[in-house]
Amino acid sequence: MTKKELDERLNAEPFEPFRINTADGKSYDVLNPRLAVAMDTRLFLAIGKNEWTLIALRQVTSLQSVQAA
Repeated sequence: MTKKELDERLNAEPFEPFRINTADGKSYDVLNPRLAVAMDTRLFLAIGKNEWTLIALRQVTSLQSVQAA
């Protein structure tokens, strides 16, 4: 996964929510593009109130579309 690929998903108009799947079997839903920031080698993702995670881009195995709640 590259920063450019993530930026394209995060900046799409209209935004389409998506799920990030990682090599360790975890998944994270991105429902709001303002809660995610793609950096050169990592993705900062707010995952709850006062919770966040950093995901190494090399660990992202796939992105898939999800329905917004």
